[in-house]
This record gives sequence, structure tokens and C-alpha cells, in this order.
Amino acid sequence: MPATAALDRVTARCGAVMRGVAGVVAVTAALLGLAPPVDPTVLVPVMAGLLCWSVFFTWTGWTYGLLPWVITVEVLITSALCVFQRELVAGTLIGDSASWVGGLVTMTIVAVNLAWRAGPAVPAGLVVVAAHLVGSGAYAVAGIHVLQVGATAVLMSLLRKGAADADRELAAARDAEEQATVERERRRDERAQNSRMHGSVLATLMMIGAGGIGATSPMLRETAARHLADLDRMSEGGGTGPDHVPLHERLAAGAARSGLTVHTRLTPVSVPWEVAEAFLEAVAEAIANVVRHANVTVAAVTLTLADDGEVVVEVRDRGLGFDVARVPDHRYGLRVSILARMEMVGGRGVVESGPQGTKITLRWTP
Repeated sequence: MPATAALDRVTARCGAVMRGVAGVVAVTAALLGLAPPVDPTVLVPVMAGLLCWSVFFTWTGWTYGLLPWVITVEVLITSALCVFQRELVAGTLIGDSASWVGGLVTMTIVAVNLAWRAGPAVPAGLVVVAAHLVGSGAYAVAGIHVLQVGATAVLMSLLRKGAADADRELAAARDAEEQATVERERRRDERAQNSRMHGSVLATLMMIGAGGIGATSPMLRETAARHLADLDRMSEGGGTGPDHVPLHERLAAGAARSGLTVHTRLTPVSVPWEVAEAFLEAVAEAIANVVRHANVTVAAVTLTLADDGEVVVEVRDRGLGFDVARVPDHRYGLRVSILARMEMVGGRGVVESGPQGTKITLRWTP
């Protein structure tokens, strides 16, 4: 619970510092106000002990937080000082809320409420108040201290409630984000599966239907076997190949299986397996579109490597062309199997088409 933890951390350090300062002020005021009937041989050792405890309280509170046992000891020490304040405070200051004992009582009440919830904090604060009343007999000051106990408890309860509400909101937002992430990944996997199906298996069937691959062709058997292996891998939840594969060899093999006359100019490039798969499926879909729509039998595929390491693949044809802006949404191949498929691996694609033909540019940067 980050908000509650942050509140506890801040209040612990604030309480540690305030209690340390109050302890130093109390010791200084006690020594400067030393007057009969206070015995220096009693006061000085007590103040030395109080100073050491204040330093220890500050260190532990700042380092480890307001530990329960430290707060318990703080309540006991302050209560003891209150009960025996007639031996430690000049007679004119007994029961004065402005005395060093009164200031210490106030700071102990605050520290208790910073460390504990209202259930244990209020009784602990009242114990200190009762001890001060026993030692001083000042009922008016006791009333002030009771108000301090109640007000501090209410304030800290409100702060803790606000932190708890913030934690619940954060948890709800975190759950919603996790659910959205799961849904995005599920949809991404679904699009990837659909894209692979459309860009490989269905593209091959379309080329068979268009006469690009003969029904008895050995290439068809090889292509069908490769697609069957892809489908098996997809049904098993995916799978990966080697870390890097030669993209130029994969593109050359794909062009040879396309059923078109494909002129290639391929620079030797190795890319991660999943990137090569994306390029292959996008190029296969682009070539399938040439077979289906371009009314030509020749295409060109080029692979180049830019100076900054960007891998660029272009698929060109001199077919009929089309208006890219008017491609309907249900045309799954262009929108998903080419453009979205490249985006899945951090790449991108651009489609340009007109009366002089079509050029599809695919880019990926390591």
C-alpha cells in the first residue's frame, strides 16, 4: 500500500525529529531554570539520561520508523518524569503547561498518535496525561492535554483514512491496467495469429486459385508442409526459432515459391527470428496481392541496409495500382497482414500506389 507506507515513513521521520528537538529544548530549559528546591545532583543525571534517550529516539525513528517498543518506553519515561516533576521543576513552574515537562508531554502525545492507530494511541496518551496530573495537580493543564490527545488522534485518523482511500484507488487503477494489458496482449496474439493465417496459408490458397501454383507442383507440397508446421507451432502456443536468421535467404526462398517472376536484389542481412517472420509474411501478402489484383506476372523485391542499421524491404510491381485511401476496412490483408504485422515487431510499413504500379516499403530498426 504505497500511500499508507509513504504516510508512515513521513510521519515517523517528522515525529523523530520533533521529539529529538523537544528533548534538547527540555534539557536546556531544565538546566537553565535550575532553582531551589531542585537538587542539581538529581536533575543533572536525569537530564543526561533524557538527552541520551532523545538522541536514541530520533535515530531509531529516522532509520527504522516509530517502533512499538520505542514508543512504549517513551510513554513510560515521560510518565515517570511527570510523576516526579516536583523534584525536577522549580516550584513556580509546577503544573505550568509552558514548563519543560509540559512541552515533553505534548510531544509524547503527538509521537504516540503518529506511531499508533487511535485505539492504542488514545489510552497511551491519557496515561501520560494522568501521570502529569498526579505530579502537578493541575486540572486545567490536564484538560488541555486531553484535548491534544483527542485532536491529534482525529487528525491522524483522517490522514490514515485518506491514505487508505488513495491505496484503494491505486489498487483499482493497477488492476484495471493489468486487465487492459492482458486484453491488449490477447488481442495482439489474436491479430498475430490471424495475420499469419492470412499472410501465409490463405495467401497460398489464393495463389493456387489464381493459377500461380499448380496443384501438382512440388513447390506446393513444400509450401503446404511449411504452413502445416507453422499451424502446429501456433496451436502449441507459439514458439520461436533461432535468435537471428539470414533474412535475404528467407526472402529469396519465399520469392521462388511465389508463382510469380520476382526479380530480387537482396543485401545479406541477419535479423531476429520473429522480425524475419514478420517481413516474410508481409512480403508474402504483398506478392499475393500482386497475383490477385495487379494483373501482372512480374514483381521486384529489394532488401537494403541503411547506414543507421535500418532494414528496408521494398516490394514493387507495375500493375494497375489502386487508391490507398479508399481501401475498405474489411480488406484484412493490406491493413493487418502487412502494416499491423510489421508494427507487432516494432517496424512499420508504407503503401504507395498509382497508375504506374504499387510500392510497399517495410522498415525495421534494431
